[in-house]
Amino acid sequence: MSRPLVAQTYHKTGRKRLRKRSRRRATLEGMIVDVHAHCLPPVFKEWLRDNASRMGIGMGADGGLRLPGGVAAGPPPPELSDAAARLRAMDRMGVDHQLMSGWIDLTAYQLGPREGAEYSRAHNRALAEEAARRPDRLSALATVPLQAPDLAAAVLREAMEEEGMRGAQIATSAAGKRLDKAGLDGFWSAADRLGAVIFIHPLHPLAGVDLGGYFLENAVGRPAATALAAAGLVMSGTVERYPGIRFLLAHGGGFLPYQIGRLDRAYAARPDLAAARIPRPPSWYLRSMYADTVVHGPAALSLLAEALGPGRVLLGSDYPFAMGEDDPAGAVRAAARLTDADRKAILGESAARLLELGDHRRQPA
Repeated sequence: MSRPLVAQTYHKTGRKRLRKRSRRRATLEGMIVDVHAHCLPPVFKEWLRDNASRMGIGMGADGGLRLPGGVAAGPPPPELSDAAARLRAMDRMGVDHQLMSGWIDLTAYQLGPREGAEYSRAHNRALAEEAARRPDRLSALATVPLQAPDLAAAVLREAMEEEGMRGAQIATSAAGKRLDKAGLDGFWSAADRLGAVIFIHPLHPLAGVDLGGYFLENAVGRPAATALAAAGLVMSGTVERYPGIRFLLAHGGGFLPYQIGRLDRAYAARPDLAAARIPRPPSWYLRSMYADTVVHGPAALSLLAEALGPGRVLLGSDYPFAMGEDDPAGAVRAAARLTDADRKAILGESAARLLELGDHRRQPA
């Protein structure tokens, strides 16, 4: 018998508890909010130890997993599961509030539909419980079984309405297909109705492309995968059809913001292909999306703010991974071409509004 999750009754009051808002204002710039950080809840690790084998998941002594199809994940960094270390890191970075996502390697899209839904629900209960311990400082995004779009829609709805989560993190592809080609209309429709934040994060990028050596899989492959996924969502008309979804792109949107002019050129030069499903240029849709600041350079960050508008750029750290930003707020302050108003928006004002934190809490109708 599987071990029950701690605080199983949390979901009944989760939305109310997670909607408590922080009153902290650490700097004159206002609340600083980190929208890109990862967590592997200890309670979910316990659930995995009890349930992995019956789902066809291998689990090593070091916590590493082998998913169906031979896909390996791990071992996970210990900081993913250390709540005290997380809060210390937030304090060191000057972050008031952190939006936690799961570890993208554990999305487990290789599971069957029923197993994938059970897995996602267990993960979401555990992550919501982790956030509920410090609702003034933490909130969370769900994971969903994207391999089964109708179940993914149901899991998303439960996560937001019962657990108080803000939306979901998804990978840049599902079942080996680009997001705009994966038959996800049922999921997009649910996310649109819920006004969900959908955080698009790369995983196993660019299948079939030689990314071996030099850490290219991460340094180049991951931002390229994000750019391709986002471009597909724009050009296919997905962003046009589902305006209620708040799309958030990891790693500054990959390479897309810096090549958006090329997509606009394609829209004008080959309307038979590039304008077939959208009535406006691609850059118009890009400016309706959000992206984090994990771009590792002040010039790139300034260009990102110009491409999307500073109100659409949100601070991110990619905690606790080595490719993250050690001082994300400092990186924003170092971008000389940003105005003080731009910095205030990027550091937290826009994210606080998006996540309904502090003074931006949505009032009842």
